[in-house]
Amino acid sequence: MRESGRLRGIIVKALAASALVLGTVGIAAVPAHATQNISLSGVGNGPQGGLQNLTITDSSSTCGSTQPEQMVVSGSTDGGSSYSVIGYANFNNCSNGNDVYRYQWVPAYTGTWLIQASNSSDTSNIATAVIGGTTTITTIAAPNVATVGVATKVQVNVTSQGQAAYAPTGSVVVKDGSGNTVATMGLSKSNAGSSYAYWWWTPPTTGTYAFTAYYGGDSVASASQSATDLVLASVSGNTISLLAPGTMTVGIPVTLTATLVPSNIQGSVGFTFNGKPISASIPIVNGSASMQWTPTTAGAAVVGASYTTNGGASGSTIDKVNIVNGPAQQDVITLTQPGWGTWAPNGQYNLPNGTSTTMTASTLSGSPVTLTETGPCTVQGLTITVPVASGQCNIQASSPGGKGYAPVTLGYTVLPGLGNQTATLAAPLSGKLTKGRTYVLESPGQVDTNAGQNISWTITKGKNSVCKLGYPADGSVTLKMIKKGACNIKGTAPGVPNQWNPYVVTRSYRG
Repeated sequence: MRESGRLRGIIVKALAASALVLGTVGIAAVPAHATQNISLSGVGNGPQGGLQNLTITDSSSTCGSTQPEQMVVSGSTDGGSSYSVIGYANFNNCSNGNDVYRYQWVPAYTGTWLIQASNSSDTSNIATAVIGGTTTITTIAAPNVATVGVATKVQVNVTSQGQAAYAPTGSVVVKDGSGNTVATMGLSKSNAGSSYAYWWWTPPTTGTYAFTAYYGGDSVASASQSATDLVLASVSGNTISLLAPGTMTVGIPVTLTATLVPSNIQGSVGFTFNGKPISASIPIVNGSASMQWTPTTAGAAVVGASYTTNGGASGSTIDKVNIVNGPAQQDVITLTQPGWGTWAPNGQYNLPNGTSTTMTASTLSGSPVTLTETGPCTVQGLTITVPVASGQCNIQASSPGGKGYAPVTLGYTVLPGLGNQTATLAAPLSGKLTKGRTYVLESPGQVDTNAGQNISWTITKGKNSVCKLGYPADGSVTLKMIKKGACNIKGTAPGVPNQWNPYVVTRSYRG
C-alpha cells in the first residue's frame, strides 16, 4: 500500500533535506530489501563529463495511485563504503503500471562508480560504471581562399568526443607548414563539450598556406591534433586574381596578368573587356597567364579574366579601370650606379675591367627596368659585367610604361677602364717573424696576378742584414729572418696597357 499524500509529502521533504546534508558528508548505502521494487538502468562506462540517461522504475504499487515520490540518486567511488547524493530523479511517466523516473547523470570524476537509486522505503540495484578521461577532437575552421593584405579570422575548436559535456581548458598552438609557431591561444568555452580560440591572420603574399593546431590537453581532456588545413591566398580573395593597371592610355600597350592559386592548376585563361573577349584561351603556366593588350577607347571600363581547369572547374574575376586619351607622357627611368651616382641618358661611363656592377633602377610608372647590351660587356638582370677586353659597351635601359606612361628606352655608353690586379699570396701578413726561420712568399707554380703578371720581390729595409730573399729550384720565393730587426719587403707587377693598373704589395716584419 502507498502512504497517504500528506504522509508521503512529509517523507519526501525529510528525505530531500537529509540528502542535501548527506550529499556533503557521504551516506552509507541503503540496505536492499527482501523484495526489491526499484530498478535502475542506463548506467554504463564512458568518459568524464559524458552524459548518461538513467531510468528508474518503481513497481511497488499501481502507477498513479498516489503522487509520485522523488527518487534520490547516489554514487560511490570508494568501493561502496560511502555513497554521496549526486542528484534527484523526477517522475516521468507510467509504463506497464509502474512509475518511471528519469535522471541525466554527468560523471564529475574518473574511476569506478557504483550508482543506486532510493526513496523513503526501498533501494534499487547497484549499477557499475567505469569512467575515464575525456578524449578530444581538434579542428581548424578557416576560409578556403583569403585576400592578400586583409585580416582573415581563423578559428580552432576543441570538442569532447562522443556525448561528453566537458568543455576542454588550456591552450592550443598553431603551426605553419614549416613547423613554425604562428599563434598560441587560450581556450574559451563555447557550449557544453566544446571550447574555441581564434586569431586574425593576414596573408602577406599569394600562395598556399598550411596550418595545423595542437591541443595540449588538461587534467580531464586528452591532447589532440587537427588535420592540416590549407588556405589559398590571392589578390582578389578568389581562386583567380587579375593584375591590370588602374589607369591606361589609348594606344599604349598594357600587360594583363591572371594569377591562380594553387600554382599547379592546369587549364587556360581568357581575358575580356567590358564583358567581350579580347583574347583566345591562354594556357596557365606556373599559376599565371598573361597577354599584352592596347586600349582603343577612353573612359571607365571593366577588364576581366576567367579560367577553366582541365578537371572542369571554372571561375572569373573583374577589375575596374580608367582609360585616358593620349598622347601619353614617356616613362622616366632612373638608373643609378651605387657609390657613384645616377647615369644620364646618352652619357659615357667607365667601369673597371673584370668587374661586375649591379645597378639600381626605378620608373615613374612603377614598371620594372630591363637592361640589354651590345659590345664586349654582358648583362644579367641589373648587373653589368665588364670582361678583360677593350671596346665600347652599349647599354640600353627599357620600361614597358603603364599607369598613363608610354614605353621608353634609354641608351648609355660604358668604356672598360683599367682594372686593379689582385693576387693570392703565401707571404705572411705584416707582423713578428721568428729569427732563423724561412718563410714562403710565393708557392711553387703560383699564378702571380689575375692579369697573369709576374710579381718581383725586393727588400726595402734590412736587406741581407736582418732578412734575405731566396729562390729555390722549385720556383718558389722565400724570405729568411737572419736576426732581430726590421725587414720591409715590396712585391710589384707591371700593368697591362689599356687593361690593368700596376700591382704593388708591401709587408713589414720584425724579427
